[in-house]
Amino acid sequence: MVPFAGYEMPVQYQGLLEETKACRRDVGLFDVSHMGQFSIRGKTSLEEMQKLVTNDLSKIKIGQAQYHMLCNERGGVIDDLVIYRREEAHIYVCVNASNRDADFTWMKERLPRTVDLEDHSETTSLLAVQGPKAELLLSALSPDIKNHNLKYYWAAEVTLAGIRCYLSRTGYTGEDGFEIYLPHTQASHLWNVLLEKGKTFNLTPCGLGARDTLRLEMGYPLHGHELSTEISPLQAGLSWVVKLQKTTPFIGQEALQKESTEGSKTLLRAYRVKDRRIARQGYSIFDKEGKKVGTITSGTHSPHLEAPIAMGFVERAVAEEETLWVEIRESKIPLIKIKLPFIAPHTKKI
Repeated sequence: MVPFAGYEMPVQYQGLLEETKACRRDVGLFDVSHMGQFSIRGKTSLEEMQKLVTNDLSKIKIGQAQYHMLCNERGGVIDDLVIYRREEAHIYVCVNASNRDADFTWMKERLPRTVDLEDHSETTSLLAVQGPKAELLLSALSPDIKNHNLKYYWAAEVTLAGIRCYLSRTGYTGEDGFEIYLPHTQASHLWNVLLEKGKTFNLTPCGLGARDTLRLEMGYPLHGHELSTEISPLQAGLSWVVKLQKTTPFIGQEALQKESTEGSKTLLRAYRVKDRRIARQGYSIFDKEGKKVGTITSGTHSPHLEAPIAMGFVERAVAEEETLWVEIRESKIPLIKIKLPFIAPHTKKI
């Protein structure tokens, strides 16, 4: 257990490698109740949120989710969010735990009084069930799962083990799976039910260590690593979530438009490390002449590739170089550029 954003969080239950493999092989269970949840209600809630985020909320229907960036005026990322259109006049937002207070303050100062912003984080828990057997496990608990037949990035109200939940076909692993929002007073009960029922499906509880390895194998960004208030979504390769031409202007649009036209000074790239040692966050990246050209943002050992993998920002001039070098313990180790994701995703895009 480690302290994280005011919570005590499990790094591992029985081992990072086993938990990572179990999630891709069978099904993993994650307690991610540290994540924050906000509601924005009012007739103009969607239109007002459009002014704060980079993606186009007008494109989603009731019950649908969408990935977003909350940017400052310089185009830096305050946080990356998943936003649900829960009802006609109800926008539901999942935020990162460490950014929860900053996100809430930013929104509160910029949303008009005609909409109501509420923080439900203290009364909401979030459990994630991820892996190829996730749907089978949840279907064994409720007929609602098959009845709704949720598509990827859609959500619905369901009953699991007698508990009313908001079930979302989303996740941070690259596997098929679900995230379950429910009252925090009932989270322990549902966790225990899932553990018991999950024995049939080889369910494994997974901690933050496996979660980080799984997301890195997919090349998913993590705020504080690949995203920050000083890093734009364009630098991080997330131009697909920045709709510069949407009709509603948004905070950061002018800076991002300029960056899109001129090009980013640094770009995020993914690498396999030609060594057994791990290239960790903060390690320096060099070109063939020995000049420092970048920095590692995330690195780990991939149990599925059986090799160290990493992501890092490098200068635009060397971003397409097939080989760069990372300094590990005073040794220069080759980095081989890889196209993301490191392994194929298995999200169920029905």
